[in-house]
Amino acid sequence: MKKATKAVLISAFVCPGGGHFYLKCYKTGTLLSIATLGTIVYLLNQAVSRAREISEQIVSGQIPLDINIIYPLITQQPVAEQALWNNIAGFVLGISWVVGVIGAYRQGTVVDKTEDKTDTLV
Repeated sequence: MKKATKAVLISAFVCPGGGHFYLKCYKTGTLLSIATLGTIVYLLNQAVSRAREISEQIVSGQIPLDINIIYPLITQQPVAEQALWNNIAGFVLGISWVVGVIGAYRQGTVVDKTEDKTDTLV
């Protein structure tokens, strides 16, 4: 299997930037990994804080322990500024994933061509 294919699979299914690490492009891999993992941490933090708010309301008795009441609260969309930041985070996550896959493929094809030239010279 060519390095470009391995790098794309790593970037697509493990973590954006992982394919760049495989190809020894550490700066690009680090940048993509930080962007991806940072947005994932942000979105998970938002989800956990929302779950914590709802669970505190249940424990305090403000909300009854009824799935028909809790489910709409859980699925309720964030409002105003919170929705904007969540959308930005989702956009950054998607873009970093796409850039990671495309970048890994492009860099991998360069590495594959270099190795092919080296093999033909030997």
